[in-house]
Amino acid sequence: MNTYYLTALDEQFKCDCKVINLSYEYPGYTGEEKWAIITDLTEEELIEKYEEIISSYRPFIVLSSMFGSVRADFIRNEDKFSKRAKRSISIFDFSEETEEHHPEIAANDLEEEAISNEMAEQVRDAIAQLKPIQRERLIKYFFEGKSLLQIAAEEGKSYSTVYESYQAALKKLKKIFENTR
Repeated sequence: MNTYYLTALDEQFKCDCKVINLSYEYPGYTGEEKWAIITDLTEEELIEKYEEIISSYRPFIVLSSMFGSVRADFIRNEDKFSKRAKRSISIFDFSEETEEHHPEIAANDLEEEAISNEMAEQVRDAIAQLKPIQRERLIKYFFEGKSLLQIAAEEGKSYSTVYESYQAALKKLKKIFENTR
């Protein structure tokens, strides 16, 4: 076969199929198949159309494009939630993994609620001291889960403008909380 045909066939394969390495994508996977091919083609159609290409992926499993879409959504959401968790942890310097619970010294529910309400009030007061645009951006970022890029696009501003405003707001909040200790 000539090189052009292989290249065209490879390009068509890339359009019709997505190949994933199962042991890489799913750590701990111990199945016989090493590859998954995500496509709308049946296995017979896949073999008929791309026998030469898929021979290097044997043994493999065929998964539907719907599975591929659900998998991509899952990975995107996991990444989003992971980044959101990192943002939250770095801002408040708190990690649930380091928290220790001591039931022998736990306060009663009314005390805990009062402390929680007091902390919420302190956060509200601190946020109220920010410039309106900074307050709005922090609320969008932390409470609405929007990225700085999304906020910049919504406002028609550059990313760097929104980022600098966000950073200034964080510094001001940090200073406010340091002064209330």
